[in-house]
Amino acid sequence: MSAPLRVAILHYHLKRGGVTRVIESTLRGFSHLKEVPIQAVVLTGELPEDFLYQEQACVVEGLHYSNSQTHTPDPATLLQRLRNSAREALGAEPDIWHFHNHSLGKNTAVPGVVSLLAEAGEALLLQIHDFAEDGRPQNYRCNQTDREFADKLYPLGNHIHYGLINGRDYAIFADNNLPASKRHLLANPVEVGDVQDDPESVSALRSALHAENFFLCPVRALRRKNPGELLLWSALARPRDVFATTLGPTNPEYQQTYRAWKSLANRYQLPAHFGIGDTMNFPFSSMMQAADCILSTSIAEGFGLSFLEPGLFGRPVAGRDLPEITADFKEKDIQLESLYRSLPIPASWIDKDSLSAEVDKHLGETYAAYGRQAPKDATERALKSIQAKDNTYDFGGLNEALQSKVIERLVEHPMARQELPLETLPIPRFTDQAPRIRQTYGLDAFTRNLAHLYQQISDERVSPVDYLTPGNLLDSFLMPERFRLLRT
Repeated sequence: MSAPLRVAILHYHLKRGGVTRVIESTLRGFSHLKEVPIQAVVLTGELPEDFLYQEQACVVEGLHYSNSQTHTPDPATLLQRLRNSAREALGAEPDIWHFHNHSLGKNTAVPGVVSLLAEAGEALLLQIHDFAEDGRPQNYRCNQTDREFADKLYPLGNHIHYGLINGRDYAIFADNNLPASKRHLLANPVEVGDVQDDPESVSALRSALHAENFFLCPVRALRRKNPGELLLWSALARPRDVFATTLGPTNPEYQQTYRAWKSLANRYQLPAHFGIGDTMNFPFSSMMQAADCILSTSIAEGFGLSFLEPGLFGRPVAGRDLPEITADFKEKDIQLESLYRSLPIPASWIDKDSLSAEVDKHLGETYAAYGRQAPKDATERALKSIQAKDNTYDFGGLNEALQSKVIERLVEHPMARQELPLETLPIPRFTDQAPRIRQTYGLDAFTRNLAHLYQQISDERVSPVDYLTPGNLLDSFLMPERFRLLRT
């Protein structure tokens, strides 16, 4: 057997979340890999006790988020610490450095670390789940902190490869002249383990919620998850339709808005429950099995796990389509026909002056936060992008205040629903897509793809390093047509 590839995987922390889940899946996949043996260590700024692979992880001082540590070292110092930790864990220098979200703007030193490694000829895989350029101006400014490396965020070279989790990001890098041989579609693995039937828990949960038709939104409360849309559907519900989310917010800045949504649901006795995973003692798998339908109302996603995971639990998906994300799935013949592009609300229901003022204000602030001037027609273009059809606006393009007024109108004036081109939310016909999802997005497929990519990168010859043109990637994201109030 050939000597194993030595890989250092890096992320700022290993707390519960999407990237940690991907890293755990990666290590689990490596443990069963025979074709290309891989020896891996995870270098991180924080190692919680619930991370599943404690023996393969190592805390490196200075690697956490800069706002979560008292001091962030300079890039050279942090790099030396990373080299020392990797060498101690692997017995030698890594063959490959695999960074997750190096450019997200969470640590002022990490872009410099990546640049120094690139210019030293080290083999790099830069896997990007989220972008500072995509609605995160504070993160973007963090990347500008160290002026020596501010323009060196995205290095180019034979020995530097990029892993993109969706076709949108892949296309954006193509438009920014990243060579095709250096960009790879590296979709997240989708796995739920062995799903055991739990009829007692399922029956108990449905009884507790008094649900005949149970729509579950299995997400943590975030602004971009658009929980107001769940309440809109609950206001249109049939008798004994019940809607629920699983987890409340952890971001303190969203707590007040979250409480306002709960208060509105209580005031109008809507069949909607928030955070049942926090308040009811049922495992996640039981909540998924108890649902008749999984609901997705998010206005923005990175990978789109919420569109695939339900199929592994044998549940259909309804809700808002995100074409730039779901296009990848549809291309693989994953059936998502029940999703809608928009929820049209009559323009006469909307305070257009208020909507225009809010868009103009926050759009200008967003551009300014990125150090840019908004185009003169920016507000007009942004408003046009949320017009579902003539004389309507997409509900997901409104802010919480305007969404609340729509819901209040529906509840207080039941005849108003006749003005909507909407009815109650139907439960889509279920088709078993689990085999296709596992074949295309399962852990085995992901692991083989990643191992092959590692092998390819390790065989590359070192070349001089160049960098993508600063600001060009920002231009790909910062467009009025992409602006939404729920992302500010």
